[in-house]
Amino acid sequence: DEVTNQEVVRSVSKKLAPPLVTLLNAEPEIQYVALRNINLIVLKQPRILENEIKVFFCKYNDPIYVKMEKMEIIIRLASDRNVDQVLLEFKEYATEVDVEFVRRSVRAIGRCAIKLEKATERCINVLLDLIQTKVSYVVQEAVVVIKDIFRKYPNRYESVIATLCENLEDLDEPEAKASMVWIIGEYADRIDNADELLESFLETFQEETAMVQLQLLTATVKLFLKQPDNTQEMVQRVLNLATEHSDNPDLRDRGYVYWRLLSSDPEAARAVVLSHKPEIGDDTSTLEPSL
Repeated sequence: DEVTNQEVVRSVSKKLAPPLVTLLNAEPEIQYVALRNINLIVLKQPRILENEIKVFFCKYNDPIYVKMEKMEIIIRLASDRNVDQVLLEFKEYATEVDVEFVRRSVRAIGRCAIKLEKATERCINVLLDLIQTKVSYVVQEAVVVIKDIFRKYPNRYESVIATLCENLEDLDEPEAKASMVWIIGEYADRIDNADELLESFLETFQEETAMVQLQLLTATVKLFLKQPDNTQEMVQRVLNLATEHSDNPDLRDRGYVYWRLLSSDPEAARAVVLSHKPEIGDDTSTLEPSL
């Protein structure tokens, strides 16, 4: 019975693909409606259009809303067989003028890395090429994406950290700063000057957003647990800033928890702060709320 069902699916799939692709030659408004529905179909049956991925590549004159939908479908259709084509396409998109589209393109490269383990190194190489452009928002988005890749594949691609550290001055957005601080804290034992790098962020601790402050607090505690001899003054200063000079209750609470753990039971602190983190999952099979 299951075989019959699969045969029906294959049969219907072959019939569905041509009319769906034809709709992409219509005017943008109709294309958009078609793409939204194709997105739903691909979510359930990606093989229907797996061989048609090129028809979803963006044209230079596509409206931005059509480009965004096409990109979402491309990610869902990406596979080990077509990932090189996909990465070339996304890399091209990341050089366009629309900032939001560029950011989404960089994120799309990261999503491919998380979805396709065999292609992760190729994805990282594309991200490193984009970082070399020195375009601020591209660099910052790439840092966020690489942090997610590190969370998915811990202890596997740390060789890129040096390149990230060379671009600290380009980081002025909270998410990018928080991501870089997380990377420094997580890999502090493999970064020669981790204390100096964190110190450069700590200079503006009180002006940072809560997101960055929380990451700085945790990263400094991680650094102290890994290198206690030369970071004691630093961790005391950060704990003091978090507990005595902050109006943010989350930051204060976390600061007090760390302080008590470090002063009463350093091994418990190590078990909590340096514990194994859950991996990031592949979100390409998840339905967007807007759909």
